[in-house]
Amino acid sequence: MNNVWTVFKYEVRQKLRSKSYLLVTFGIPLLAIVLFFGYRAYQNSREGQDEPAQPFTEVNETPAVIGYVDRTAEKLFPAPTTYPPAECQPTPEETTALVASDGSPDIRRELIKRISSPYCMRSSIRYFDSFEAGERALKDGAVETLYVVEEDYPDTGNLSVYSESFSLETASNDGVFRDYLVRSLLVTVEPDSYEALYLRLRDPANIVQHRIDDTGEAAQDNEDQSFILVYGFGLSMMLALFWGGGYLMQSVVQEKESRIIEIILSSVRPVPLLAGKVLAMGTIALIQVVAIVGTFIFLVSRANEIVDSLGEIEIVPERIAIMGVFFLLGFLLFGSLMAAIGALVNNSRESQNFVTFVTLPAMLPFFFLTIFAEEPNSTLAVVLSLIPITAPLSMIMRVAVTDVPLLQVAASAALVSVGVVFAVWIAGRLFRVNTLLTGNTPKLREIPRLLLKG
Repeated sequence: MNNVWTVFKYEVRQKLRSKSYLLVTFGIPLLAIVLFFGYRAYQNSREGQDEPAQPFTEVNETPAVIGYVDRTAEKLFPAPTTYPPAECQPTPEETTALVASDGSPDIRRELIKRISSPYCMRSSIRYFDSFEAGERALKDGAVETLYVVEEDYPDTGNLSVYSESFSLETASNDGVFRDYLVRSLLVTVEPDSYEALYLRLRDPANIVQHRIDDTGEAAQDNEDQSFILVYGFGLSMMLALFWGGGYLMQSVVQEKESRIIEIILSSVRPVPLLAGKVLAMGTIALIQVVAIVGTFIFLVSRANEIVDSLGEIEIVPERIAIMGVFFLLGFLLFGSLMAAIGALVNNSRESQNFVTFVTLPAMLPFFFLTIFAEEPNSTLAVVLSLIPITAPLSMIMRVAVTDVPLLQVAASAALVSVGVVFAVWIAGRLFRVNTLLTGNTPKLREIPRLLLKG
């Protein structure tokens, strides 16, 4: 036990003296905080200096010109200039009434109806009597995109779109033209009803998921929150495992290259040496992840727009405890495997040939991020949480957003524990047999012989 503690202190002290480690762990978070609050200070200094924003300006005055042809029998969408002229920009008094919580509802309704008139899009929307005329304008560059409202539009909503080339700018024109269609269809609606209809049709759905739990009650889920939680906890787990494992492997390889490992093994047995290194590098990686992720959470908490969109995040102590268990098991598993790789190779370059066999399977759950966020108890998620090499990351991603059955948690922890024992045995054997050897790195087919040797 004393040897384990000695190795632990030595490895931690060496890593804390590394300038690159200190820069990543403390320098980057500090720089992020300075930049964040510097930008906030700049924004605050600009308040009151810019001209007041004009509501609906970006919608009424887009940089691109869009053309369209109306093939419906009823001619549902006449040219913007055929609508009654309207004053499309609010006065300062009207702007105040629009944004004020205690403003006059009547003034607000009339204002929204007026400034969202189809007439106000006359500079951005151009009507053509025929497809041929619109096509000529498209080829001449007079319009960026040409839309055709098909004859069966009232029944199907079908539109056709034509453009010379596809880009993000042309894709954004779809939203502008949909807005014009909504305005045209609601042009005869009275102001009292127009506001609710127009705003709802522009943003037709706010999807809230409800999960039926074991008691039969419906629990409300926030889709964005679930995705952020799965992504955040999954990424934190990956960083901790791969950073810590990488540090561990690098430490072993450097000691082999310098032949220091031969001196160390003359006074410390392989298993205590391995245990001390795993615990040290796990602590080092945990400090690094806590510093970076903690800084990220701190900055996000200061960004009110993001906090409002995510809603209130419930912290369940039982879930945090399960995450802690699987983080520990995961690091013991991957740390031992990384140490085994370090014992096999003679330099850092050769280690990359073996690392892929560990990192790629471990990252597999991250490729199914959406499934873990939307269906954390799906068959795929359950299976991946029972396979030892994918279980730590899978279980943490599942627990972040749902209550995992206790039987599955216990089975997964037991299987990962078996994997840890096997990985420690492999690493210990390779430490004992191969760390003192020099020369070529053994081939894959030679590894079983090394494990059984001696």
